[in-house]
Amino acid sequence: MNLNGKWKLYFAKYGEYKINSIYDLKTSGMKCIPCTVPGNVELDLSAAGYLPEDLFKGENILKAEEYEQYEWWYETEFTAPEYPGENKEMYLCLRAVDCFADYYLNGKLIGNSHNMFIANEFNVTDKLAYGKINTLHVHISSSTIKGMEFENDLYNSYYNWQQMAVHLNVRKAPHCYGWDIMPRAVSAGIWRDVKLECRDKYRFKYVNFTLLNLSGKIRMCYDTVMDPKYAYRRIKIKIYAKCGDHEFEQTYVRRAHAGGVDFFVPDIKLWWPRPYGDANLYDITVSISDTDDNLLFTTKERVGFRTLTLRRSDIIEEGGSFEFVINDVKIMAVGSNWVPLDAYHSRDNSRLQKALELASDIGCNILRCWGGNVYEDHPFFDYCDEHGIMVWQDFSMACNAYPNTDEFKKLIQEEVAFVVKEYRNHCSIVLWCGDNEIDQQLDKRSTDPAINKITREFIPEILSRHDPVRPYVASSPYISPAAHKAGYHSHPEEHLWGPRDYYKSDFYAQSKAYFVSETGYHGCPSKESIEKFIDADKVWPYANNSQWTLHSSDQNESPHRVWLMHNQVLQLFGSVPDDIENYVLASQISQAEAKKFFIERVRSKMNYMGGVIWWNLIDGWPQMSDAVVDYYYDKKLAYDYIKRSSREFMIMLDEMSNWGHKIVCCNSTLSDKKGTCTIIDLDTDKELFSKPFTADKNSNTTIGSINIMYSKQTMLLIKWKLDSGEEYFNTYLCGMPGFDFEKYKYWLDRVNKL
Repeated sequence: MNLNGKWKLYFAKYGEYKINSIYDLKTSGMKCIPCTVPGNVELDLSAAGYLPEDLFKGENILKAEEYEQYEWWYETEFTAPEYPGENKEMYLCLRAVDCFADYYLNGKLIGNSHNMFIANEFNVTDKLAYGKINTLHVHISSSTIKGMEFENDLYNSYYNWQQMAVHLNVRKAPHCYGWDIMPRAVSAGIWRDVKLECRDKYRFKYVNFTLLNLSGKIRMCYDTVMDPKYAYRRIKIKIYAKCGDHEFEQTYVRRAHAGGVDFFVPDIKLWWPRPYGDANLYDITVSISDTDDNLLFTTKERVGFRTLTLRRSDIIEEGGSFEFVINDVKIMAVGSNWVPLDAYHSRDNSRLQKALELASDIGCNILRCWGGNVYEDHPFFDYCDEHGIMVWQDFSMACNAYPNTDEFKKLIQEEVAFVVKEYRNHCSIVLWCGDNEIDQQLDKRSTDPAINKITREFIPEILSRHDPVRPYVASSPYISPAAHKAGYHSHPEEHLWGPRDYYKSDFYAQSKAYFVSETGYHGCPSKESIEKFIDADKVWPYANNSQWTLHSSDQNESPHRVWLMHNQVLQLFGSVPDDIENYVLASQISQAEAKKFFIERVRSKMNYMGGVIWWNLIDGWPQMSDAVVDYYYDKKLAYDYIKRSSREFMIMLDEMSNWGHKIVCCNSTLSDKKGTCTIIDLDTDKELFSKPFTADKNSNTTIGSINIMYSKQTMLLIKWKLDSGEEYFNTYLCGMPGFDFEKYKYWLDRVNKL
């Protein structure tokens, strides 16, 4: 029974009214407005006229900060179904509530919660008024005020990116308190579904399948809630699975409510990440019967079978690596960091499908769910399962030193246990990661990150119980004791931000890391998008512009990122356009060329590097950023460049070495490719290279070289036709900055006509 929809919302400043029971709400004088569940209180306040209609326009988001100090009472009525009968149980399920909440059913407290990430379920079998009207209230306290009640050690304040530690004990998405890509939006609300569910009293707690080897050996583990009368009796476990035209069936007799079975499935269809093969998924039914074949209970799962290894070194060394190996094949990972879909997460669901389709279209075979975000729900992982997209999942901690106390241990272990048990059956998840950049925060202050018990002890303890096989790294980037001693350039996996200067500078080009899990470059949204979120009198120019600053920064009134984008344009072209249309284009060109270079540098080193996860696909609020699709789904120029650079087979030019540029085939498939490659100078239309090629599977193949001086500024068009008939192209920008902006527009116009 779905309880989503229209509710009532009472609200007041924290502590302004004393509510002794829910019956005091109607007589308290507290303001009351209609609201929507799932929802966020700010969106309801906007709908009711207490806040501006568009909170993302201009500086409107700042007006919502006043309501951080409020408390909220959600109220709804529903008619419960008739009593379901013996061996049935009724559960009230609130999928996500932000954040400190008490729950009342028919005026009686039934529980509380303190974590926006965890589903809250209450057995209300004995509390419902069956066949009658029931009332449900959810009281949400102020997270900012509750956050002030916790002890904050010097450790938490000292090793801290944001220079504020008051929120570190509060289990809300880190970005809520303001980030360099998100506004401060310390919201409250019932932001995912609310349901009343009828469940069998006796049922599976879980089933889990693991492919142990490529010969087809599978281990199925299970746990149940079983009628005690079967404690010593034999039971039948039946497994039926089907994937396309392949199916298998297994039946076993056991005397245990929990345990496992091993069996072989010849010719099993494997799950592959794109573009290495099909993302095969089996629809599996597992049932338990008594020995007379009376069905006790059953469950269904969708399962992808694959072997998985993260082959990694703790330090850069001879023969070292950081790479995903699936089904005994090294995978070249190319994809995006997955950041918040919206500052107000009740709107995530409406944005999810389109964002995922963009990820597929642009060529992602991996998404890194960044640790400053919420955890996505099953539809996200279902899509990744079905489309062969690997998921690197950070736990939700980022850039700050969280408490190493016993109290926080309980908080984080409860959260990790929920997340792991909830999502571990998704074959797309290839890595659990302790956090985002906390090792880095400690390391840069000359402290060995191993001091962090959260990621070295608390989380591994839970993983050992609930998901002991899947790879885990303590942080991104993980800095081992050996790497800490050796210094920055010894980290096997890196976030390449640094000075954010010329994108081909030594910082980027000479990195020795085996895997780049963050790197990006700014690009301005279109003029049409800017006019949607910047007031008309603030659209141009960007200098000394409070709205550009707000939509470019971490909410601390710093114009740093406004001028960062300006300087990146200046670096590439030697001057900055003084009108908005050309400025937008120049900025998008600098971003497109940078991201193309970052991806192609990694792909050209397939024998050494394991992948690149660029930052990032789409904005979660309107801003000037590294995203290649803005909040309104308008694609920047970089989108097309990344799509070309991420193709399963792609030909590129490497950087100059010994007076020449090598022509490199990057083949991320399990079949050799044959065809003909032609390279043309777009300035002169002169053909510089034409030759048949054969490119080995899952590797780089050099097919020739072109000699062009750095002093020659031009764009090369790289075209190839495969023997199978498909034709594709890529480009290469020759020479050194500053480039002539008008000439680049001419080249771009020619490329756009292809």
